[in-house]
Amino acid sequence: FDDIEPHLPWILDHIDILAPYTGLLLKHIDELLLYAEVDEYEAGGSSKDNYAFADQLLPYLEVYVSQLDLVGPHLPLLRPHLPLLLKHNRIKILSPHVGVLFAKGYTDLSASANMDILLFYFGWALRIPFVPRFFFSLPRCPGVVSFLANRLPKRLVRGRCCDVSCYVDNNYGVGWNNLSNREKGDAN
Repeated sequence: FDDIEPHLPWILDHIDILAPYTGLLLKHIDELLLYAEVDEYEAGGSSKDNYAFADQLLPYLEVYVSQLDLVGPHLPLLRPHLPLLLKHNRIKILSPHVGVLFAKGYTDLSASANMDILLFYFGWALRIPFVPRFFFSLPRCPGVVSFLANRLPKRLVRGRCCDVSCYVDNNYGVGWNNLSNREKGDAN
């Protein structure tokens, strides 16, 4: 809990919103702490609002906390792309469809790792009414998202850093965040 202590003033300011979800939030605290503060680069050199991202994400807390076990493995990979998701209020457009995407069996982490690529090529389409709803209603949309995230050219977006990628081994299963019990034979 030493990691949580510096954030207690912000937590206490928003306790009425956070309190109903305390159990789930504590279960995934390591992933969520990545979203707690804005660093100097993201804040543009000013440190007056260290919790700008957290404040902007509070309205979507109910949507994501109900699916935190499914979304959890994606959180560390999405963190670098958070400014892009907040730009043009894209997160508001995408949030209603997150449940649909995961309900269709989306488990591939590549789209989260390459969210900057997807938003560069298709971010404009999110502002067209009914296009996001139509796309996410397609039966194979998780496969299409994974295919595009892995195959679209990265050089236009990342420049000389196009070969840099997150290590994604897709080895997060259902119990990715559960502590495993030691076998009875090992305990003796």
